[in-house]
Amino acid sequence: MISLGVAAGIKMIPVVWLGGDFLLLGMAHAIGTHRIIGKRADGSLAPWAWVLFFPLLIMTMIVWHLTRLVSREPPCDAVTEDLVVGRRLLPLELPRDFDNYIDLTAEFAEPRAVRCRSGYVSFPILDGGAPEPEALRDALASLRPGTTFIHCAQGHGRTGLFALAILLASGAAKDMDEGIRMLRTSRPGIRLNREQYCCIARFASMKQ
Repeated sequence: MISLGVAAGIKMIPVVWLGGDFLLLGMAHAIGTHRIIGKRADGSLAPWAWVLFFPLLIMTMIVWHLTRLVSREPPCDAVTEDLVVGRRLLPLELPRDFDNYIDLTAEFAEPRAVRCRSGYVSFPILDGGAPEPEALRDALASLRPGTTFIHCAQGHGRTGLFALAILLASGAAKDMDEGIRMLRTSRPGIRLNREQYCCIARFASMKQ
């Protein structure tokens, strides 16, 4: 009986571990910070994050790969001549060099071949979340002139938010509605949730 109890306890460790990861992720969303996940400025994940969030990271990676394999959506889509949006890319999927390569994921370590590029920028946002408008403004101000590729996990919410900010700041879109139409014409899966819509509305008001 003791051995059965020990065996059952061992089998429960991954479940408890994953449950703890989801609890920490919920806390990250509640306080609005990606730092709990451990994404670093160079696009890698801190070693302690791999240990702490190992079950969650593995599950997230499996789901991402399965979604990538079954999706009929292109990896990336051009919005304008200088702006391309898409999902997280594998190194062999990179279509060309970009002056700015914006990684918005907080839950993935970017492939080394990607993050070693000179134009790579890590601007982590929690899945379904949004940054402070001031941080978004500062991120745009740091971009190089030229072509820009933006991605999150699937290239929908966070990507749409950042790309819309670029369209508004550059004058390519005169208002939010026109910007959203441009984005969804290029990539129909783009959707902004309430938090992201409020963020971009505040960002747009800062420009006035």
